[in-house]
Amino acid sequence: MPRILTDDDVADFRERLCEVATRAFVEKGPAGLNMRELAAALGVSAMTPYRYFKDKEEILAAVRARAFGRFADQLEKALGQPGTPPEKSRAVGRAYVRFAIEEQACYRLMFDISKPRLAPLPELFAAERRARATMTDHVRLMVKEGYFKGDPELIGSVLWAGVHGVVTLYLAGAVADGGEFETMLAETMRALTGAYRVG
Repeated sequence: MPRILTDDDVADFRERLCEVATRAFVEKGPAGLNMRELAAALGVSAMTPYRYFKDKEEILAAVRARAFGRFADQLEKALGQPGTPPEKSRAVGRAYVRFAIEEQACYRLMFDISKPRLAPLPELFAAERRARATMTDHVRLMVKEGYFKGDPELIGSVLWAGVHGVVTLYLAGAVADGGEFETMLAETMRALTGAYRVG
């Protein structure tokens, strides 16, 4: 008779499986996620993962939700630091870039996979919404305190597109490490924020 799983048992196994699945994604891409291989890496039977996840797509959604959550944690922490609105905004920008570089597997899981036509699983949908909010909250603060003018959602999306573009080029090796990357990032932000700055 199968052992009755506690909530902690389920959470622990799901976490371990997500760790293994993240590594598999980095090595092989989404198509390389194989339930049998994931089970073997965890030392369990081929059917065990199905006690915790419906299929491979659900595992990938959980892994991506986890990545979005870690990303949001870092941006929220940066926004919560003491300082003026511009200092907080810059801290969020630094946290974004640091996460993208230090957590490249998570960053690619978040943004390198095309969104399915069907609605995402609730866990992933909530994590994506939270992460998106973290990329806009610092802009809302800047608008509220009179540093920026305009629609915070639009401004946040424009700034996100700019940072993401430079970071993606860097991760692809198209922008050199060090000075070139820092200069391009600073100039991109200077040009974009200048369009919305008051005064």
